[in-house]
Amino acid sequence: MKRRRANRPIHRASRVLTLLAILAGVLVLPAQAAMAAGTTYYVNCSAASNGNGTQASPWNSVTSVNNTSFGAGDSILFAAGTTCTGQLTPHGSGTSGSPVTMGAYGTGAKPVINANGATGPVIHLLNQQYWEIGGLELTNPAASPDYRSGVLAENSSGGILHHIRVHDMYIHNISGWSAGWYSTNAGVGVQTDHTTPVSTFDDVVVENNTFDHVDRIAVAVTPDGNGQGTGLTTRTVIRGNTMTYDGGDDVLVVKGSGALIENNKAGHGGLKSTCPPSGQVCNRASAGIWVAGSQDSVIQGNEVYCQANFQDGQAYDVDWGNHNTTIQYNYSHQNLGGFLLVMPASSSSPSEPTATVPSDGTVVRYNVSENDGSNSGCPESGTSNHADSIIDMPGNIPNKSGSSGMAPLFYNNTFYVRDGLGTQITGGRGRTSVSGAWSFENNAVFNYGSGGYLATGAGSVYSNNLFYGRHPSSEPADAAKVVTDPEFRNPGNANTNSSYAGMDAYQVHPSSPVVRAGAVISNNGGQDAFGNPVSATAAPNIGAYNGTGGNLVANAGFETGSLSPWTLGGSGSSVVTSNAHTGTHSLQTGASGNGANQNLTGLTPNTTYLLTGWAKVANAGETLAIGVKNYGGTETFTNVATTSYSEAAVLFTTGSTNTTATLYCWKNSGGTAAGNCDDIAVERVSTPANLLTNAGFESGSLSPWTLSGSGSSVVTSNARTGTHSLQTGASGSGVEQATGGLSSSATYLLTGWAKAAGGSEQVALGVKNFGGTESFSKATGTAYAQQPIFLTTGSGNTSATVYCYKNSGTSAGYCDDYTLIKIS
Repeated sequence: MKRRRANRPIHRASRVLTLLAILAGVLVLPAQAAMAAGTTYYVNCSAASNGNGTQASPWNSVTSVNNTSFGAGDSILFAAGTTCTGQLTPHGSGTSGSPVTMGAYGTGAKPVINANGATGPVIHLLNQQYWEIGGLELTNPAASPDYRSGVLAENSSGGILHHIRVHDMYIHNISGWSAGWYSTNAGVGVQTDHTTPVSTFDDVVVENNTFDHVDRIAVAVTPDGNGQGTGLTTRTVIRGNTMTYDGGDDVLVVKGSGALIENNKAGHGGLKSTCPPSGQVCNRASAGIWVAGSQDSVIQGNEVYCQANFQDGQAYDVDWGNHNTTIQYNYSHQNLGGFLLVMPASSSSPSEPTATVPSDGTVVRYNVSENDGSNSGCPESGTSNHADSIIDMPGNIPNKSGSSGMAPLFYNNTFYVRDGLGTQITGGRGRTSVSGAWSFENNAVFNYGSGGYLATGAGSVYSNNLFYGRHPSSEPADAAKVVTDPEFRNPGNANTNSSYAGMDAYQVHPSSPVVRAGAVISNNGGQDAFGNPVSATAAPNIGAYNGTGGNLVANAGFETGSLSPWTLGGSGSSVVTSNAHTGTHSLQTGASGNGANQNLTGLTPNTTYLLTGWAKVANAGETLAIGVKNYGGTETFTNVATTSYSEAAVLFTTGSTNTTATLYCWKNSGGTAAGNCDDIAVERVSTPANLLTNAGFESGSLSPWTLSGSGSSVVTSNARTGTHSLQTGASGSGVEQATGGLSSSATYLLTGWAKAAGGSEQVALGVKNFGGTESFSKATGTAYAQQPIFLTTGSGNTSATVYCYKNSGTSAGYCDDYTLIKIS
């Protein structure tokens, strides 16, 4: 497992077992108080006298429970709203389909079992099976730590025990050793003791419980110490639990087979590191959810946040000796040590031979990591003893067989790092490189921080990733990478009023460049983090979200291979399997006067929409229009005249009674070669107000624009619309406007139109000082071309500077009709 100070197992007092025979792995205990099967026993610790266990005459202490052996179908029910003091050590086992159940009766608060500082578990099942415990509150506070747990199911029988279920419990203030052994310092511990023959459990379920201030860990399914328990516990399910302020870890499975850890929420763990007495196991390192020495584990749908352990502190961990671990659909944020620890094999634990086996077959997909590597924003924080990174590799990349097929696969994850953080995206605790290969594909890295990447071994694959924000020199080479704004809905969850919160913040707008820009991954799991399907043959998105962003356009990328529901305008247009912007298909027009239309229905009157699309022409200078008509306003369109794909953006507002619009891709008359359109999108814009002043220079003056260089002025010529435009000088000349009142961590669309008097010269339209990397595009040619730019403000930025600039040349440039709108 993690780093340790000692490797000796915990010393235990000798036990006198009542077990005298083991038959087929099932424990048979002699009855201490013979009762008929299926009996319900009632306990009310507020009763004045001890009864016979009926509802009319309940037991009034845990002693009566501890003196009874229970059988198939029996129930032990505690009165709601009461408190019992002491530890429960009931005897007996249920059978398959007829477990022994322990729970509550009556109305009111959960019954409380308070062990009152005693050493050991509040409820202890020793060599018992077919038990279900639920609906109780357990606590065991003490002034100083000791080996304490909430529920401990322990197997030293030398065989397989079945079906332990703990559910709907409130387990809190368990004063255990926060750096001691796991299952004996747990809210729920399931432990296999070191025996010959081997002891294991099958069918362990821990679900829908609430844990708070448990030291060390909320849920642990482990052997009884390092190097112990050579068998594998099967069919473990840990789901739907809420965990806060665990002293160390939150969930751990050691030597499990097929464990499912899902839909748990864990926060503020790892704040303590108190060790037991010298000579016993002490491990100060902790992480949120992790596995070691296990096979076929699935960790999915969990949220881990504000982990503060100073040695590790990650949300998730694939430790030593694991085979085929899948980590998917999880959300982590503000964890001091990062999103994921990828441990190498270790020779520092000689009593644990499995530690020398590297993990293999690890798959990490469709996860979202937000501002990991820092506790910033958490109510408490820790101080790390190592350089923090989102993906922490303290050793070489584990690769059991040495073949690339066994190497870790990281794909379709989303990593967000706000400005001001120095978190490494991939880090090696001070090293700049590691040996070993891995695959890193289709991941969306939004890095406003200053951290970089580890260099990895030969054979590593980096493909179709988004690298946006700052670009450190260590950023991996990726021939198919995307570097423009991914247009997340609410990056950093900065807008607390947004309907896109938590993981949903990392859904994207339909105009996002990540849509259908990924590479096809085999055996991809079939769905993304949000339940959207992921095709086995069509290109996916980059990142954890594979949806369309709420795009109102059907067959927007023509990936069905047919035209429908688009219709031909003129003749000569068709869907082709070439010249695609993303995916494999595009719309190809004829040479002149033809294209395709789509009638969009279900729109809202008096509402602004954003139409975006990508287009190109075969012959430079010919034009292809993306536009909209029949919406209750004047037909509006953008012409594209480039031979490589350019994005067009059109804002339109429906009329007072209009609920439909007609979209089109149209090759204008006069051409001699085809054009292509792809990735058409329409979305509603809730805040369409233009945030720029004098955006079309129609005041006749420059204000509030200011000169950048010299030679620029407002002129009454070369206007795109109206009567005025901005004319630059020939070289080193332009204007800029600083606009305030923006929202931090919000997505904006900047559009403007530019042209050059000299056909081969360029005019730049751009934006800077918004908290991200300056972004601009250049217009070349003597006809106005639109230049849309999507930008996301930094987490502390509420302003931006927009500009028009002519960098070099011998003739003037022109800009007109700027728009800056917030789209989320």
